[in-house]
Amino acid sequence: MSVKLEDYSEFLETVPALRDVLEGSFHEAAHIMSPTGLQAWLDGAVALHKLGRGEDLVITYLQEMPLVAREVGEDVIDDCVTAAMKLASMTSGEVIGLLFGSLPAVARNLGDAHLLRGYLTFIHQFASTAARGLRPMLGHIDELLTKLTLSGLRRWANFGAQAYRRDFDNLTAYFNLESVDSRAVLQKERRGVLFIRVQRKLNFYLRALWGRDFFLRPTGADYTDFRPYIEHRILHLPDAVDDIGPEDRRIPGLELYRATAAHMAAHMMYTTGPLSAEQLSPAQMFFIGLLEDARVEYRAAKDFPGLKRLWLSLMRIEPEERPEHESMPLLSHIAHMLLDPAVTLDDAEITALTNKFHEQIEERQDDNRFSWHLGLELFNLFSARKAVPSLRILERIAIPYRDDNRYIWDFEEFSWESETEYVPASQRQIRKQVSAIEMANEVDCELAGDDAQEIWVCSTNFRPYEDDLTDSQISFNDMWGKEPVSDPFHYPEWDYQIQLHRPDWVTVYEHRPKRGDPEQIDQILLEYRPIAHRIKQIIDLLTPEGVQRIRNMEDGDEIDINAAVDAMIAIRMGEQPNPRITMRRSEE
Repeated sequence: MSVKLEDYSEFLETVPALRDVLEGSFHEAAHIMSPTGLQAWLDGAVALHKLGRGEDLVITYLQEMPLVAREVGEDVIDDCVTAAMKLASMTSGEVIGLLFGSLPAVARNLGDAHLLRGYLTFIHQFASTAARGLRPMLGHIDELLTKLTLSGLRRWANFGAQAYRRDFDNLTAYFNLESVDSRAVLQKERRGVLFIRVQRKLNFYLRALWGRDFFLRPTGADYTDFRPYIEHRILHLPDAVDDIGPEDRRIPGLELYRATAAHMAAHMMYTTGPLSAEQLSPAQMFFIGLLEDARVEYRAAKDFPGLKRLWLSLMRIEPEERPEHESMPLLSHIAHMLLDPAVTLDDAEITALTNKFHEQIEERQDDNRFSWHLGLELFNLFSARKAVPSLRILERIAIPYRDDNRYIWDFEEFSWESETEYVPASQRQIRKQVSAIEMANEVDCELAGDDAQEIWVCSTNFRPYEDDLTDSQISFNDMWGKEPVSDPFHYPEWDYQIQLHRPDWVTVYEHRPKRGDPEQIDQILLEYRPIAHRIKQIIDLLTPEGVQRIRNMEDGDEIDINAAVDAMIAIRMGEQPNPRITMRRSEE
């Protein structure tokens, strides 16, 4: 599929002023968008022109939307055009132009397509209640979003819309950031660290630890029980966090982000397979998740001891709010004991369970079934004491950096085709690999179609006449067989727009190569025999004779790469490195 400006010649003929703008923006947009995105971009321009709100609106749209697509992807183009259509009945074309003009800054500050769609929904709701405040607010939207999250912007705007709904002068002053109330509410809603400001640092941090890329995405944490989560291999972190802890032991928000991202990345690195959630209550799943968190943190801290210090610093912070259930402080303390063996508790049963974890974790560090059994054992212990809180309270455990553990579970997905209509076993298709002997002796119809009840695949040559083994005999494989295709192989691909690898983005199928004429290889070797002989002579001359490589030296002539890598690993693990990282070559 390809998109050309000639396809929109009729539109450009009706609006000649757009031709120069479109020709200048089209080449830039073609480097950013796919053909589908280009078509949506141009169709949006046609739709906005039909609104009849002036050419400036369409020009602004054409110039700014490629920048928005570069920040959050081209999928939001249709959403932006739809939002403009909705605003057309509420405000003027100039204000809609201001909306498009400010969208690149909004996309840059939000950094996520889902949040941008939430912003467009907020603009629509705001225009229906305080349309007069939309123009001044859009003039300061870049400054607002550098200080506020989307949820904070919504609360700040709703306060002004409700307080000055009938006072137009104060309403304009509020959204122009000129009134005292505006600055006060802005300061109240301001958060400590915005995700978009530290996203690159977190990406580099995780890449330095595990040598691979992780997808990080901000998520609106505009409700109390929000917890980070992993979905479709994407780490969803809150769009902003505050500094945490008492004044004398304040932990910056960036450290909280690092602890959260490292914990979630540890789940992805050290979870070899999901746990089945069948026949488990939500409370049991929580206790198993508590032990699984301890297992992956042990694995991560074993490779990178500094992570343990980071997580322990957050574990030691006492919650400011009073616990809703008496078991919650105990559960937080158990999590602390599982992370640090030096932490103790005056409870024989729980101490025995945590000691069992520390005794067996080295042997079973890669087995998540170990977390399953110990988690159920811990649940049964609390259940016997009748001290299991409700799920709502359990999910509010005071460990600020941990996610909701949905990644570790395997839930049975609902399939419409398989769940709504039962297919009897006698009607299900069977496909298996067989030999030529089985194919000849037992198959009733060698040429059955792909819709047959049972399909046998013969990968070896199956000849019509077994006694004719000459090359002139054509096999069934060559006459009617289909070319075999391998199972799909998935590979990552570098996305230059977001500067990350997209996991399993490319699917490769391996086909069997066609048989060629072996005489061509003999002809090539015969034709280039002098050159091959000369290459062999050069290789023989370059082969060193009587040269000995002496390793493990402090003052050698060249770096020993293996020893240097081992020394760097020791430095990062906090151990004393071996200074003998050079080698020397000498004749025997």
